[in-house]
Amino acid sequence: MLLLNEILSFLLGRRYYANIINTIGTDKCEISCFIFRSRAAARKHRDTLQTNRSYRYVETIKFRSRREY
Repeated sequence: MLLLNEILSFLLGRRYYANIINTIGTDKCEISCFIFRSRAAARKHRDTLQTNRSYRYVETIKFRSRREY
């Protein structure tokens, strides 16, 4: 199973997560500067954004990449 996962990761890329944030007071939405390997880590970052006065959490996106982050 581990070999199969590594082959799929090589062919399709590894799965990563990033949070999209909105700068409060503007219409500007952008990807946060952090890229996470797990959904739990992205969720933890989302929780810290809830107490931030400069940014507002919009959503978490999932993407695949062959690059190692």
